Amino acid sequence: MYKHLIPKVFRNRAHQAIQSCSFSAWINRARADADSTLDRSVDAEKLFINADVQRLLTELTGMDLEGKVFKTRRTEIQQRSHFALMTDERLAETMEKMKSEARRFLNFVPLKEPRSQEVTILSRDPEISGFDNSKFVFTDITFDATDQDRTVVVREVDGTLRTATPEEHDRMNRTYYEKPNRPVFPPAVFEDPYLELVQHVFDHVVEKGDFDVLHSTRHFGTMVFYLALNGNIPPLLNFFGARGRLRDCANLVRLQKTLHPDWRFAINTGDSDLKIVTDFVKQQ
Repeated sequence: MYKHLIPKVFRNRAHQAIQSCSFSAWINRARADADSTLDRSVDAEKLFINADVQRLLTELTGMDLEGKVFKTRRTEIQQRSHFALMTDERLAETMEKMKSEARRFLNFVPLKEPRSQEVTILSRDPEISGFDNSKFVFTDITFDATDQDRTVVVREVDGTLRTATPEEHDRMNRTYYEKPNRPVFPPAVFEDPYLELVQHVFDHVVEKGDFDVLHSTRHFGTMVFYLALNGNIPPLLNFFGARGRLRDCANLVRLQKTLHPDWRFAINTGDSDLKIVTDFVKQQ
């Protein structure tokens, strides 16, 4: 009787449907429509964790110890200020420790693509429609299956067999393979409303030119990545240029070239920061 509920495709992982996002959520659709050179299907997650990209973003983020990272803040528990006499060597060691601690505070917010909510229809079997008034969920509990590639399919009441949604997939993983400290609800950082909010904030910062608000915070690198990914670095370039930060201007251009290798702008290995910025300005 149950052999009609699930076809042989479930027992063969080679037929597992893989969901993919064809349009990166971090691409500004309005800019993509206006600029045909933007790659809509770019893998933003993979680019963000690239070693060269992370290095450039870290340098561009800056480290304002007194003005941002360790700025005096109002807290519920008041603490006395601590003053100490130090030798030059001890002061240098202390400053290095503070920079190390600051780097931890400035770790970038993870950049993730929202999971696709689309499902794949595996088969339609109207002959078993109404067999039960509840859905049937089939989960692959093979020993070597991982939480990411575990096959989960759902048989609908009308006889349709489809792949599971991300929420159903997570629920089955928690049901069969419970793990401590795993949240029932995913962090908001991975939800669509978060992406919409972040992009709205970034666009507002660009519109108002308030880059100082996010500079030297853990959100600045993500904003720079977002702007470079969408080919919108001139406003930020003006921000760095107005402060005489030539190195940051050049790194910003290097970042956009790293994210868009096919970009018409060419950068040679021996080019100086001044030449890179000058050539970019001439091309605009």
